[in-house]
Amino acid sequence: MRRLTLCLILLATTASVASAQVGSYGRTAVIFERYVFDDGLTLGNADLTAISELTIPVGVTIPMGRFVDLAISSGFARVQLERMGAGDQTITGALDTEARLSWQAIPGNLIVFVSGAIPTGIETVRQEELGALSLLASDIVGFSSATLGTGGNVGGGFAGAIPVGTWAIGLGGTFREPLAYSPVAGQDGDLKPGRELRLRTGAEGPLGVRTYLRVAGIVALRAKDELASTTANGVGNRYMGYVSLDQSVANASLTFYVYDVYRSNPRVEETAVGTGVLPRSNLLAGGARVSIPVGPRTGLVPRIEFRNSWAAPSEMNTRLRTAGRSLRFGADWRQGVHDHFAIVIQGEGVVGFVRQIGDQQLGSRVDLRGFRAALHFEITR
Repeated sequence: MRRLTLCLILLATTASVASAQVGSYGRTAVIFERYVFDDGLTLGNADLTAISELTIPVGVTIPMGRFVDLAISSGFARVQLERMGAGDQTITGALDTEARLSWQAIPGNLIVFVSGAIPTGIETVRQEELGALSLLASDIVGFSSATLGTGGNVGGGFAGAIPVGTWAIGLGGTFREPLAYSPVAGQDGDLKPGRELRLRTGAEGPLGVRTYLRVAGIVALRAKDELASTTANGVGNRYMGYVSLDQSVANASLTFYVYDVYRSNPRVEETAVGTGVLPRSNLLAGGARVSIPVGPRTGLVPRIEFRNSWAAPSEMNTRLRTAGRSLRFGADWRQGVHDHFAIVIQGEGVVGFVRQIGDQQLGSRVDLRGFRAALHFEITR
């Protein structure tokens, strides 16, 4: 079981393995979040005062035999921008439909899968809507749904784990080939995002009777994009690390974690989707959560997380500078209704700031505050 759990960490195939253990697995949620920028954040010809997103993700995992699972997910999103100097702006539509077929080639030790995404989401937007999409991808704000749609993709990968004493060590790899699409209405030339190869390794095991350690590292190698059949700069390579420490205290479990995401190769350029600011950057975050059993089917999980982001303003000015900070705090209340159904109520707030990006510089500080409220439903069979 521990080795299979490590495969989950490496490949994020939680739903697939859950279905292998308990049968079919379904989940949906209603998530609403709203963030306010106190002094206004300049986007295009107007100052953005607030942005909100309503997301309804839906997913199901179906066993296709003893060792094969099919996971399908999609959803709906509605993004609204409140602007000074211009009318409010709303983007509404479905999300991409993603599918993954997983096979436990060596049960408990090796998972192999193929995956793909059908472009059912909002892949083409108007020029004036580009600011909303760039803000959704902000790692400081941390939206539930960071993208609304793409041209789809195909891919596959594997994750394996082997025991080493009381520990387990794992290795995984994924490959994704994005498909071309037209991101901006009325603009000639399709955008073909670069293919991506991810290599992942991790280890987990006990440090004591009540202490457990997990570590993982990911290298994401991304090829350059193609715009109108011409090679263009892409988002650069990324390097990620994660460490968590679980400590049991009485009936509760306390978890501390830290993760780091570094993006190489600064990119500030004109792209198919307007001025793309994809600088060399680094995100460092850490947090803690406490899992407290309240009853046989009830649990409370208070949590807190701090994020700090640095970015290089341009290819000429490559020194990393503070691009923003945020503090997110909240709690989950999980209530099992019966053996096959559970409800999770989530509430959290966020405070922090971002720095205005423009003219290849990090400019003035803009304070932000907001909240997220969610209702999750989980069904197993």
